[in-house]
Amino acid sequence: MNETPDEAVDRDFQQHLQNLGRDIEAGAGFCSPESQLWRVNREPALLLVGMRALLMQIANPKVAQGVADHSRYREDPLGRGIRTFTAMYNIIFGERDKAIEAALRVRMIHNRVHGRVSDPLPAGIQPAYDANDPELLFWVASTLLDSAVVAYEQFVAPLGNDEKDQFLREAKLLGALFGIPGTLYPDNWKAFQAWMEHELQSDKLVVTPTARQIYRNLLAGTWFTVLISPFNYAMAAMLLPERLVGMFGLKRGFWVRGLFYTMLHGTRLFVRLTPRSLRGVPAARGRERLYRQN
Repeated sequence: MNETPDEAVDRDFQQHLQNLGRDIEAGAGFCSPESQLWRVNREPALLLVGMRALLMQIANPKVAQGVADHSRYREDPLGRGIRTFTAMYNIIFGERDKAIEAALRVRMIHNRVHGRVSDPLPAGIQPAYDANDPELLFWVASTLLDSAVVAYEQFVAPLGNDEKDQFLREAKLLGALFGIPGTLYPDNWKAFQAWMEHELQSDKLVVTPTARQIYRNLLAGTWFTVLISPFNYAMAAMLLPERLVGMFGLKRGFWVRGLFYTMLHGTRLFVRLTPRSLRGVPAARGRERLYRQN
């Protein structure tokens, strides 16, 4: 029986993943506890900027339309963020085969995510979207990288330029697991920040009615999102890039600043008082125990 084009693509991508893991021992992973990517992403404080990352992502109208058309954001407004973090944890902290399995699962989901943006777009931007578009993949990855460093420096500790450069180099390797070409990554963190600022000021980012509806559901879609909405709002309003604060209509009023700084100082105190071995996310701590045993 002849295989379909989609089956051929999946087979080729699976072979690509196997090639990436060819030189990694079965019990090891694509990252180690000594890496900057591991060091940063093991911190639970990064979860506090989930709303920031999501709003940056859906400021791209193609990402927003993909979320609206192919996810259960109305019934499960936080589900996409949770699934994204879960996939990232499996890839960063998981052993080789688990990481490859997670990357392949993401690819299979993305294979179904394509269509056309229904909202008006600026001139020159084509309405067709595909979740496997390398530039869309890179935008989503970049929002996670940028938000991770923002969170780490806000809540945990400053990072030096060399540490940020290493973080980006390691992220480039993991990006290959999602099918992101290495050529899209800038050479260093300073260049990455310059690229990010250019994207933030470009016409590619438009907060469409679809994006606004997703944003409203992220705040008030379920009883749980209503419960945590003040915290998510404060984090987004205070940490989003300035242009996106305006585009989403966020305000930095007295209560927003007060709640943000309360969370900021409370989280810093938690980080200072909690031993590093106890405060990491479970996926990281579990693997670190195995590394110590070996």
